[in-house]
Amino acid sequence: MTDIVIRDEELDALLRAAPWMPEDGRKADRYARVDHAVLGSAALLLVVAAVGGPASGRRFFVPVDVRGGRGELQEAHATEEFNRAAVLRTLTGGRLHTARGGTVEFRGAVGGPGGAHQVRRLSFDQGWSSNALSLMEIGGVEHIHKTYRCLDEGVREPDLLRLMNGTGRTPEWAGDYTYTDPASGTRHPLGVVYRYAPGEGIDVPLRQNLRSLWPALTRLLEKGSPREVARSHLRPLEGRLREAGRFLRGFHEDLADRLGDGSPQPDYPAGERLAQAEERLAELYGRTTADPVLPARSVRDAFHAMDGEVAALRAVLTRPGVSWKGGPCHGDLHLSHLLWRPLALIDLSTPSVAPTAPGWAAQSPLEDVVALQRGLEYFAADEAAFEAAGRLGADSLETMLGSLDGAAGFTGTGRAELLRVFAVADSWRERVRDLLLGPATDSSSPLRRLLYLRRLLHELAYNHAHARPYHAAIDLRHALRLASPYSEDVRP
Repeated sequence: MTDIVIRDEELDALLRAAPWMPEDGRKADRYARVDHAVLGSAALLLVVAAVGGPASGRRFFVPVDVRGGRGELQEAHATEEFNRAAVLRTLTGGRLHTARGGTVEFRGAVGGPGGAHQVRRLSFDQGWSSNALSLMEIGGVEHIHKTYRCLDEGVREPDLLRLMNGTGRTPEWAGDYTYTDPASGTRHPLGVVYRYAPGEGIDVPLRQNLRSLWPALTRLLEKGSPREVARSHLRPLEGRLREAGRFLRGFHEDLADRLGDGSPQPDYPAGERLAQAEERLAELYGRTTADPVLPARSVRDAFHAMDGEVAALRAVLTRPGVSWKGGPCHGDLHLSHLLWRPLALIDLSTPSVAPTAPGWAAQSPLEDVVALQRGLEYFAADEAAFEAAGRLGADSLETMLGSLDGAAGFTGTGRAELLRVFAVADSWRERVRDLLLGPATDSSSPLRRLLYLRRLLHELAYNHAHARPYHAAIDLRHALRLASPYSEDVRP
């Protein structure tokens, strides 16, 4: 395999057509081979860099299948040979030397499964992922073999899974492998093997519950208010949602215990993070008001509400002797990352993994609470916009914008129908939030409100950068809600 020659044009064609390649990486002038290691006869483990373009310098991990000298370059992720060889090497441990003097180091769990005859690849519909996942059977037990495409991102999942082994909160780690850069000595995770966690994300039963409400909406509203209808319809999920909330709190306790060193958690840098939020708010104003799709008055009102929230938080955060403690968190929690049956958390992205690591103080379990709250807001608004569009024969962008500006573009029964659908979806979302994340009064915590504002601004900036007015409208309709009574009287 070491005699295989990979032509630049082959590599270019492979990467530009790769569905996982981010858009800025696809715009590179060319791709340069930085380093590689040979994984037996199964694959070349290539490290490739984008040269020129907006992602210039970013590196990617590309296992390449070059068996048989076919002259056709293909990624190896889909092959039995690569997955089996990588998993076996991980489980047994060891090291490969790279062409430029680096290493690829494999480590497996002590006493973990092994043996050539015990590992095989199974069929698996992974859905969309920017990384590569394969389902492997190891000693009769299903495992995931996951490889990370982008080498320079801060991937901490393998170490976090290893540290959380035995808690029952995350999939059981079986091993991982990393690339050590010969120039800098920096370690970059390439892949991880962990026990497959079956089940669906919490978004699946929530979607089923909300969609089953719509056919009976008119009849149900004849007997009760949107709030009463939502509470009644969610009753079958109440116990499980409360259990999921307790599970999340237990995860944070276990994570803090596994990552901490016994020293007190430092104060969260709330004042600094508020200043950053204020800067981003000012930057976004011009971009948002210039969007011709978004209703101008609603945009102005939303930014007025966010300005008021910043002022209210500043008044609290500048009080002498006031501080808030943080702690480690999942880091990028989506509804789909909280598995429903059995309860488990996947795709950990904890920002800082030790008290001595950068960013330890600037994280909080409330980030995960806020992430799920924002996820519920997107989820319920999207479902309502789709349902209202179907009822009115309109486009979902029209109904989403209608939910933002009071359905100014609709008249008569159409306006009433749109507002009714969104009112029920909002009541349903608030009930799910209370069951899963605690009562609405908990939202008045200054730190939680600060983290909510930061995430809302981050997502609004992302939606502008990617020309997504539909999603920006969701951000703005929830920004408007910041002008609520608790903003006027905040206590630490």
